[in-house]
Amino acid sequence: MLTALHRIAEKKIEQAIAEGKGPDLSHWKNKPLPEDTMKNVPADLRLGYKMLKNAGYIPEELALRKEIVQTEELLANAIEERDKYKHLKRLNYLKFKLECRRGRSLRVSEESPYFGKVVDRV
Repeated sequence: MLTALHRIAEKKIEQAIAEGKGPDLSHWKNKPLPEDTMKNVPADLRLGYKMLKNAGYIPEELALRKEIVQTEELLANAIEERDKYKHLKRLNYLKFKLECRRGRSLRVSEESPYFGKVVDRV
């Protein structure tokens, strides 16, 4: 069935080109293809990522970064102390949440005075 569909599509394309109804692709002639934006994504995940991107989904880490920037702007433009405090608390929470996503929230260096306490606690 796929081959029949393929042949029909090819005939329709050839017919459109013969009639001059095909799209004007002359601006692409002798130009390089656009850079692959997913070159760091494994090949078997690219289709899924592209579908999510086309659906408007963005990764949680990127959404957190955007919210951090917005909160920083709100903090910079806040006039009242109550608003500044509220935005500062939100900013600290968002930064902590971002660090948790990266897996860095529980890292304590051995030189830290809290290292022994953390080890004993765990």
